[in-house]
Amino acid sequence: MPNVLSRGLFNLFFGGRRDALRGTLPGPEPGVLGTIGDFIGVQPWQVCARYGREYGGVTLVWLGGSPALVLNDPKLIEQVLITRRTEFEKGALVEQLRPIVTDHSVVIANQSGSWPRMRRAEPFEQPWAEDWFGAQVGPMQASVAKSVRALIAQSGKSFDLVPALQRLAFDTFAVAAVGEWIPDALFEDFMLLGRAANERMLATLPLSLVRLPRGFEAAKARFYGYFLERVAAERRAPRPDAGDLLARTLREAPGIDDTVLAHVLGLIFFGGVFSTATVLLCAFQQLQKHPDAESRLHAEAAALARGELTFARFLDAHWAEAVAYESMRLLPAVRLLVRKTVKETELAGVTLPAGTMIMIASELLHRDPAHWTDPDTFEPARWLNGGVARDPLGSDYFFPYGRGPRECLGGRFATVYMTTALATIAAHAKVRLDSTEPFEEGFCWGVVLPKGVTGRFVAH
Repeated sequence: MPNVLSRGLFNLFFGGRRDALRGTLPGPEPGVLGTIGDFIGVQPWQVCARYGREYGGVTLVWLGGSPALVLNDPKLIEQVLITRRTEFEKGALVEQLRPIVTDHSVVIANQSGSWPRMRRAEPFEQPWAEDWFGAQVGPMQASVAKSVRALIAQSGKSFDLVPALQRLAFDTFAVAAVGEWIPDALFEDFMLLGRAANERMLATLPLSLVRLPRGFEAAKARFYGYFLERVAAERRAPRPDAGDLLARTLREAPGIDDTVLAHVLGLIFFGGVFSTATVLLCAFQQLQKHPDAESRLHAEAAALARGELTFARFLDAHWAEAVAYESMRLLPAVRLLVRKTVKETELAGVTLPAGTMIMIASELLHRDPAHWTDPDTFEPARWLNGGVARDPLGSDYFFPYGRGPRECLGGRFATVYMTTALATIAAHAKVRLDSTEPFEEGFCWGVVLPKGVTGRFVAH
């Protein structure tokens, strides 16, 4: 708690603002910098979870002299993300990501502006999308298997698992997007763009003072230019039997603008490479700690590997899906959602000025003992026998992709990919981490980045 002098200085400078909200909501006592000190050296989602345990479903905090709310109440979260969502926008994230993702990204579009139109045009929102998801299972299995064979060949020594899983996802997403792996150099361009975004998201300086890395513009031109070239090639020589997203979209929506489609294809990678790699690593960490769950996954994977992995057979991979769901519950890749009030707004019984930050963390609700049995235990079986229906993606206590209409568009695709990857990897190898102790959590592209987690892919 701030000392008397620090509290006094805060009240001296910001007492008028505090008086307007004093006594209305619980929260920590602010010091001269408000409650920013609570976040120094601690991941923000951990702070938000602690606030939930100490103060309940809504906590009033102060970021300097500006009020902010931390929400751990499902009903208030529902208001912000669903029923009253147009009153709350993404705020700083839009400017942080704009140079990297292009203006064709639905992620940074404002709900009061182009977002509804862009959302309706997204391939993943089309009536044929579910059929397309199913058609990707076989190609993704083949891509993952190819990557795993290469990783097994490195099993003589440990290596950093995070970049290996990021590259595995990148290559598999490429197969789904354009039908084949794409040049290694484009992966390096992609990672450079990702690092640029991360630096902007973590910046403490005004964004105008944050310089983009050397070679950024050239990397961006090459990365998105590759997809524009692929769209043009598909226009010239259509592949009538191809099932990748490029070919399918041009068959279903031939009037789509080439640049828009090229950017949509490129943005798929930013939407899922970092997050799915984190979830898969969390799954392998937990499976190594729970041998029975791992053995069950290997048995299911072995049965699936005995024939072609069709979508119908994929739907029988209940344990692989359960492992993916449980990993997203315990250690979701996206731990914090941020919104800002568009104008003066009433929420939780108080009037908030325009621009007030709203922080929503899944950390507490994903482990709420009032809702989950043995909430801190890795137990994939909780998702069987109706478990997925009881707690579907985007529900009160389980929202690894967010909630409501702005929930991640690629969530369904990511779940199919992770389930396929878990089953395919388990059919060929065990992933052995050098340590299953809790890993250091960093931050990259808005998702948790495990640091220094080394291990091997061991054939079995």
